[in-house]
Amino acid sequence: MLALDAKRGLEATLERVLSASGQTGWTLDIVWTGKTAGVRFDGRKAHIILPAVDETKDVPVVLFNDLLGYVLHELGHIWFTQNEPWDLARAKHGAYVGNLINGLEDPRIELRVIKSGYAPNSRALFESLVNNVLEDGYVEPDDFKNIPFQLAIEGRRLNGYNIDAPAILDESRYAADLRWALTAAKKAKNTEKIAKIAIELYRRLKKTQAEKPPEDKPEPKGKPEGKPESGEGEGEDEGKGEDEGNGQDESEGQDEGEGEGQGQGKGEDDPHPDGESEEIGRGIEPDEKISSRFTPLTALADELQPRPSIGKPTRESLRFY
Repeated sequence: MLALDAKRGLEATLERVLSASGQTGWTLDIVWTGKTAGVRFDGRKAHIILPAVDETKDVPVVLFNDLLGYVLHELGHIWFTQNEPWDLARAKHGAYVGNLINGLEDPRIELRVIKSGYAPNSRALFESLVNNVLEDGYVEPDDFKNIPFQLAIEGRRLNGYNIDAPAILDESRYAADLRWALTAAKKAKNTEKIAKIAIELYRRLKKTQAEKPPEDKPEPKGKPEGKPESGEGEGEDEGKGEDEGNGQDESEGQDEGEGEGQGQGKGEDDPHPDGESEEIGRGIEPDEKISSRFTPLTALADELQPRPSIGKPTRESLRFY
């Protein structure tokens, strides 16, 4: 379909969805002037920013469906995510905990959208979108920086999505921690509970890092046996640190949410343990995938130089009272 028809179709579909939701007293603006996809909230206004597109170019049906799934996902945040507990947890415990919340919250709000009945085909759209995001590959089971991404995928799998990528949870040394968090998050009723689970998960992940260091790599051939040379063997005590000597795992057998934030000790607000602060994992929201697939559809004028500042950007407003 032409991009012009895709834009009109998306806007008309969202109007029907919002009418079905019964949401009143707020405004949704769809802006087709961005270089990326995203959503901004301003009081009772939600701004959905989508990439600028040449309206004469063809938009594949698969891309249109993914775009609709993406917007429905973001509407799910508008309907079912409470920003305050998320923001407070991120401010207190750091960006990594904020990402853990995102990874646990995404499956929760998508399931709420599906069960709400606001968009009858939302499940198929979400499932297709997540599989297309995984076209570029999954993540390594023990990759700490990508645990939030793994939570977002495995949480959807737990919700019944048919995920093409094979499950990797059991291969992770954090498997018990992640399974606990995913099970607890599936029972969570709101974002506040998700935030508490994320804080407790972070504590457990740090404890596991200390108690279960990565498996030793095979020693190179020809290395002399016996007492290690100077500097060797330093990894023998790797991971023994702030949580050593605490006895049995205090969180073992706790119900979901019990012990959130307890026992973190030194560095409890450090969002990146083990010096991983410079590494950023894969984006949890599907905006990067949507944006990259719109690149070939940009207008030639936008590729050569910025458009002249004449008039106002095209903006569609859907208002409900």
